[in-house]
Amino acid sequence: MSPKTHPAHYLLYDWFAPLYDLGVWFAALLLGGEESLRGPVLRELEAGRGGTRERRADNARPLEGKKVLEIFAGTATLSIEAASLGAKAVAVDVTAGMLRVAAEKARRAGVGVEFARADASCLPFADGAFDRVMVSLGLHETEGPLIPLIIKEAARVLREGGRFVIFDFYKAEGGTGLLQAFFFAFFEGETARAWVRTDIQKALMDAGFRGFKRSFLKRGVFQLISVQKP
Repeated sequence: MSPKTHPAHYLLYDWFAPLYDLGVWFAALLLGGEESLRGPVLRELEAGRGGTRERRADNARPLEGKKVLEIFAGTATLSIEAASLGAKAVAVDVTAGMLRVAAEKARRAGVGVEFARADASCLPFADGAFDRVMVSLGLHETEGPLIPLIIKEAARVLREGGRFVIFDFYKAEGGTGLLQAFFFAFFEGETARAWVRTDIQKALMDAGFRGFKRSFLKRGVFQLISVQKP
């Protein structure tokens, strides 16, 4: 699927791209700040097979030499941070406007990140090209039938023993669930509501991943998932 075949609302991201980071900053402020959301993703990315999630004081570049792919990268904040930790980072998104903003951010940060405009369900990379693949708050924007294809592509481009890290919404309960439903009604679409009903563990296992781990953040609003390619 080419970037041109995506739903019309994707075109809004081209217009919104220069304001995207401001919107993320404001939304994250209500949840304790961006670091409280990005930090767990990066720590999970750093963890090797059977390794620890804690960053060692004597290792300021824990991703040194690792090739890391971010899909649904948006303005590539995580890719830029991964590059600052030593990774050879590649950021993929279907939206040209987001990638333009991302490239300027990487330039200002003084880190090297490779950018590619591509569809996550048909990645332009060789089998086993990456040590890590990550996706943050992207899968809930995706039509349900595409999710298994995206997961299979992540598995394809990962090397044996590689790690796939997912950060996205989870179906919150109680009062928090009511707030989440309100947020979805005004700021998200049906894909988000479908996403939180998805059996993502089964989809990952069906794609051949193993070692499923999941933790919950912000009173169950978000889930952080990590799996390994055998």
